[in-house]
Amino acid sequence: MAQARSETFYRLHGVPDTVHGRFEMTVLHVALVLARLELEGKEGQATGRAMLEAFVADMDDACRRLGIGDMGVPRHVKKATAAVLERGNAYRAAIGRSAEAGVGDALATVLAAEIWRADPTAVPGARGLAGYVRRVVASLEVQDGTALVAGAVDFPAATVGEGQ
Repeated sequence: MAQARSETFYRLHGVPDTVHGRFEMTVLHVALVLARLELEGKEGQATGRAMLEAFVADMDDACRRLGIGDMGVPRHVKKATAAVLERGNAYRAAIGRSAEAGVGDALATVLAAEIWRADPTAVPGARGLAGYVRRVVASLEVQDGTALVAGAVDFPAATVGEGQ
């Protein structure tokens, strides 16, 4: 959560500092870590489930703070959880497509659509954020699996200028 709230995303990458923008940045980071935890077998899956449970608890709390009533909270939380899984699949596919020769920056396109709800050509920060995501994926790939399963995730700094 702390990484998703890094000021750099909002101030320098131009991520909207709104409920939607903050939600999408949280979903992005949760999805990236979940994807890496899958590689750690049953232990990674157990940690991933615990992480999703913490995400659900946070979303439940956030919905209530936003004034969503008891009857509406479960529906919103269910949609938020589904978003993590859907975005995770979309981000992984886009990273793979972006690596293909002759393909534009598919990751920037997906990020722009989800986070800014816009075309990437209209969002200067999308390419920079895509560069950051690629650095996160590379960083997670080399981090110790035992440490990740224990909950120790080391994110790279959220800098600008990447891929812009």
